[in-house]
Amino acid sequence: MTFVLGTRVQSLASACPRALLVSDLHLSDGGGAAFTALGHAVAAARRERTPLFLLGDLFDSYVARGQARVGVWRDTAALLRTLADAGVPVHVLHGNRDFLLGPEFAAASGAVVVAGGLRGVLGGVDTLLLHGDELCQNDLPYQRAKRWLRHPLTRALARSLPVALAVRVAARARAKSAMVIRSGDPSRFLPTTAAVDAAFATGAARLVFGHIHRFAWGRRGAGEYRVLPAFDVDPVGIAVDAAGWRPVRCTDGGLVGVADPGPCPFGA
Repeated sequence: MTFVLGTRVQSLASACPRALLVSDLHLSDGGGAAFTALGHAVAAARRERTPLFLLGDLFDSYVARGQARVGVWRDTAALLRTLADAGVPVHVLHGNRDFLLGPEFAAASGAVVVAGGLRGVLGGVDTLLLHGDELCQNDLPYQRAKRWLRHPLTRALARSLPVALAVRVAARARAKSAMVIRSGDPSRFLPTTAAVDAAFATGAARLVFGHIHRFAWGRRGAGEYRVLPAFDVDPVGIAVDAAGWRPVRCTDGGLVGVADPGPCPFGA
């Protein structure tokens, strides 16, 4: 096990010749278009027997363990369970909005919940999967808050909250975060070159992340990076198969190819 900028990186149990990667679904109670698009992704993964990787912020918020039994959290677990029951692996990485996902969600969904990053061979390429928040090192207030928010005591107290209270607390936190983002220097929320270099220093040939809600592709030194967009805005992911790595949109007609995007701007 290794660490990248404080994020623990686990090893994928086995190589995956095929994979479908999406990020930042931000599912909220009521489901909506993003939940429908997730259903399309699940259907395609089940049909093609393709492991599904959700790279963080599956939910707009997840605080208390009781959420796994109600609402969109229960419905999403049930949807992912259809893949697990069909023998198709599902991995869910923690994001900054749902880092309290725990064993109760793993049990309900059949997914492997990853508290950090994941590294393995996807489509024959040594690949590092991150949510991406750890790469935004210029966002100093968030990086400082992250330390105490993820402290074991804070986590234990939050996960024991009644669901109604947990939802209210999360809504207030999201509103405050949105206000900070609107008022801040946009470049503060970009990945830094040093952070991306630290990720590639692990030896991975490809880096995939989300979090910044941009769709991008490019190279950094000898490595290649791909940035997944916010799935709730545009349900685009990356399909890995015999044809290579390609961006796809998840539709009711299956996975539809889209054009490769341009490079991602990085902060200094």
